[in-house]
Amino acid sequence: MKVDKIEAFDYMLHLFEEWRDNHETIKGKPFPKLTAMKLLFLAAAPKEEGGDDLLDIFDNFYAMPYGPVESDVYNAIQEDKLPSFSVKYRSIEPREGAEPYNAKRYNGKLYHRVRNAVNDLKEKNEKLVLLNAFRWSSWSRAMDFAEFMKQLSAKMSIDSIRDSSKIFDLK
Repeated sequence: MKVDKIEAFDYMLHLFEEWRDNHETIKGKPFPKLTAMKLLFLAAAPKEEGGDDLLDIFDNFYAMPYGPVESDVYNAIQEDKLPSFSVKYRSIEPREGAEPYNAKRYNGKLYHRVRNAVNDLKEKNEKLVLLNAFRWSSWSRAMDFAEFMKQLSAKMSIDSIRDSSKIFDLK
């Protein structure tokens, strides 16, 4: 596991929180863990054929019953190892006593890539932070395989994610 992956996701959560704060219907409400996992996948995956992605950072996705999950990030969430956030049942909330968000802290190339990926996603559809569900063909294929094998999950290869066509439209 890359050490930067957890820091990058922690930063991504700050960006998702800022994005969510633009929508009065969810502003200030707890951030559902499932929504965070789905937005992570959408931010990491290519936005268009041959486009940039974050799959060299977030490189351990599994198809799970409710959507794709980056296993290393999920484990960090479950083990309460995010620097700025903690898990409260089904939501992710700012960690009590954590260092306040400071954009200057996130000034390296890695963080610029994360910020650009989240901004690209926001440009495609400002209301994505309001959605509960989406489907991606690589996830559907991996879940079909898992079900065939009578398993609850299946590894999603980076190539299958990059080659995948969207079953939903971001617009």
